[in-house]
Amino acid sequence: MMNPITKLKNLTSQGNWMMRALLITTVVLGFSYIWQVNVAATSGYAMRDLDRGISALEHDNERLKLTVSRLQSVDSVTTRMQMLGLVEMEEVKYVVGGDSAVAVNR
Repeated sequence: MMNPITKLKNLTSQGNWMMRALLITTVVLGFSYIWQVNVAATSGYAMRDLDRGISALEHDNERLKLTVSRLQSVDSVTTRMQMLGLVEMEEVKYVVGGDSAVAVNR
């Protein structure tokens, strides 16, 4: 039979080993959890910034579409033609030279 003091020492050394293993596991899991939360928060902030950027771009796109529609209207084109002094071509003659052709109004 083993001495009671020896038994107590064995139990204590086994208990220390188990306590150390439990402590190490707890610390590792704690750091893993903190790292995961940090990564999730960082990703959330990045996604929010991208969503804001997308919203701003969509707003600019709509504004530019309205500007294009206004500038393409018949009244706008006619006004700009008159302002620039453009006239309708009557007789078109093409001058061909080399690899290109040029239209001349006569």
